[in-house]
Amino acid sequence: MTLIEESENNSIGRKVRYYVAPLLFMTGDYVMLMLAGQLSICLYDLSIAKTYIYLWLPITFIIFLAQNKAYTAMYPFIYIIRSIFYAISYGLFACLVAIFFFTHWQAPRSFFAVFWLLAMVLLCLERTSISLWLKKGHHLYEKIILIGAGRTAERTLHFFKNDLGYRYQIIGLIDDNPLSAKLANKYIIFGKVEKTEQIVREHSCQTVIITAPGMEISKLQQLINTVQPLVRNLSYVPDLIGMPMPGIEAQSLFSEEILMLKMKNNLAVKRNRIYKRIFDFILTIVGGIIISPVMLVLALYIKIDSEGNVFYNAERIGKNGKTFRCYKFRSMYVNSDEILQKYLNENQAAAQEWKKYAKLRGYDPRVTKAGAWLRKYSLDELPQIINVLKGDMSLVGPRPYLPREKKDIGKAVDVITLTLPGITGYWQVSGRNDVSFKERVAMDTWYIRNWSLWLDIMYLAKTLQAVMFSKGAY
Repeated sequence: MTLIEESENNSIGRKVRYYVAPLLFMTGDYVMLMLAGQLSICLYDLSIAKTYIYLWLPITFIIFLAQNKAYTAMYPFIYIIRSIFYAISYGLFACLVAIFFFTHWQAPRSFFAVFWLLAMVLLCLERTSISLWLKKGHHLYEKIILIGAGRTAERTLHFFKNDLGYRYQIIGLIDDNPLSAKLANKYIIFGKVEKTEQIVREHSCQTVIITAPGMEISKLQQLINTVQPLVRNLSYVPDLIGMPMPGIEAQSLFSEEILMLKMKNNLAVKRNRIYKRIFDFILTIVGGIIISPVMLVLALYIKIDSEGNVFYNAERIGKNGKTFRCYKFRSMYVNSDEILQKYLNENQAAAQEWKKYAKLRGYDPRVTKAGAWLRKYSLDELPQIINVLKGDMSLVGPRPYLPREKKDIGKAVDVITLTLPGITGYWQVSGRNDVSFKERVAMDTWYIRNWSLWLDIMYLAKTLQAVMFSKGAY
């Protein structure tokens, strides 16, 4: 029996359930902060009163974590990591001020950097571990009802399922005419929208999400007015899919009953471009040193496997439409174009697949034995760290398109060339080669309009996960 099943056995358990998760995370944070403090003290052989390590230090940082909403509602996991980053940074600054004004205790400057790093790493590992345990074990889930059973509901539930920050148990959906056969087969359809009040009351559900962006405004207003008094949390997915979202600010014009959304173009700000470049440079230098032995072994493997150069250098479209030479490990035979043309002429299905995806997702006669293995784990793209150091590419960005693909990109080329192409990006972690060329362009455009440093961090983490499990690679 899971924790959620135990907590649903009585009304007291249902109320306690809302407080168990925050207490669980708070306890984990306390232990990790205490451990980070103790390890830092031991590394520098310093002495400090035990009350500071076991009481004041963790409590100070937990207060900042609470202020950054690390223990409140469910959020995307990347937002939780961001909250931890800011809380640790602000908490350390507060400790430095307190030490300077109220104590005579001294420590090397590097001590505080080491503590910050240890606290950040340990807290992230602890949050990930607890979240995975809760998610995989289906513990402390919150019951929700969705109003709307179409494409928007599908995408919303897909995110909830894959993100560690959410633990939602979907008990059913409400819709007059469910458009998604997938949802209708998987979940209970309780009934029509006009029966919403009765359905919510019957199931004692305290969280409702409206995923029907196409609903008429008058009907939506009536629905919100009906549901809001019955539940603790009511969310609505507006008809803004594809619009810029990070940094969006909601402003209420109370006298006119208007909600105004203010959107920012983050990449238009010079300092953000500088932050992105510094982030790329530091991670590439550190990562390059670590993977250099691996790249040497791969180069030898390619050379032994087939004739030709170790690297395959090709022209790609870069920032402002300028072309540059993109470096990759060679994964195909030298006469790959001839091999491809012959294969497409002999296989109509393969020709159609090439037309839609600009790739062969199954058997590709051009790929060498070594190349197939390199592509499976995306290792053929490792040499692109040279492009990052040169300033031709970024770690995260739109796909580096071929010059001949410019016509297929269409008008979106003006948006895509606003920034540097990336080694990885939105489309690579969202199905990678499983998406069509048109969908890739749409994803790259969305990334540029929604850029943030935290988005880059999230995509790098997702890329590592995709590479480890070979998801969508061909």
